[in-house]
Amino acid sequence: MKFDGTTIGVGILAGLAAALMSTGVIVQSGMAMFLYFLTPLPIFIAALGWGTAAGLVSAAVATVAVALVAAPMAALLVALTSIIPAATGAYLAGLARPAEEMGGPADTLVWYPLSDIIFRLALMVAASFIIIGIIIGFGEDLARQVADAIVTSVSQANPDFTASSEMRDNLAAFMVAALPAIQPATCLLVLIANLYLALRLTALSRRLRRPRDDWPATLRMPRAALAALAVSLVVAFFGGGIGHAAAAVAGALSAGFLLAGFAMMHYRTRGAPWRPFALWLAYLAVVLFAFVLFLFLIAGLFDTSRNAPVSKTSPKSPNN
Repeated sequence: MKFDGTTIGVGILAGLAAALMSTGVIVQSGMAMFLYFLTPLPIFIAALGWGTAAGLVSAAVATVAVALVAAPMAALLVALTSIIPAATGAYLAGLARPAEEMGGPADTLVWYPLSDIIFRLALMVAASFIIIGIIIGFGEDLARQVADAIVTSVSQANPDFTASSEMRDNLAAFMVAALPAIQPATCLLVLIANLYLALRLTALSRRLRRPRDDWPATLRMPRAALAALAVSLVVAFFGGGIGHAAAAVAGALSAGFLLAGFAMMHYRTRGAPWRPFALWLAYLAVVLFAFVLFLFLIAGLFDTSRNAPVSKTSPKSPNN
């Protein structure tokens, strides 16, 4: 890991860009919220293209900038959900070791498997939301506030809509059960989408040392994720704080298996003349019927692997 003028400069620019995108949390407009979802992208690009040092600088600059512009609590939330996971994911993507250390051919590098990157990001995201839950005190009161905010938004969009007290209670009860899992799952999906985009953009700039991953073929969760998901699902039924924490783990891991299910569909339809129609129909079904997501989740559970890309040894050391 080397800090030089270029690395520090790239890190500062990436950190400021990430901080600017994160202002969607404050502004709350449609475009601003879209930019907020791209908060991890500059950090991913800086770390993947210019090394771990640039990633660390960008993460630090982004966190400090959000704290100065918004508030320390906002900076903590953005750091836990976007900045730190992005820097960590990029670091893992830049890890490689000589294949001969594992009995492989010389002059070849084996890179950190995509499945392990997603698994560790899922655990990190779950841990982040557990910490956030402890700080803000997640419980029925917060769930009711979220439910009231949803009802208010719907009422503003449709003045004829009227929510009964029973509807509010049912929505609050649903939020207590589902919110601890939905938030980490959504966060992981956003992170992986930004990782994919950053890998493609960095490769186009010819600064990416990692060989291109075949995502449809290699995006699978490792077997250890199956055991972690099973345990977290069981503990989630305990309720209370420990149940909410387990639900966060289960939600993040489920998002990883959901992505694996979609990757399997893309991989198994390769070369088929009916592939475009099948993909179009599958994604349309997801939009129209939410339960279809559960089918892709189940599919992802039945195929686990740890395929790692390989490349000829580069004169540049990985993750410098």
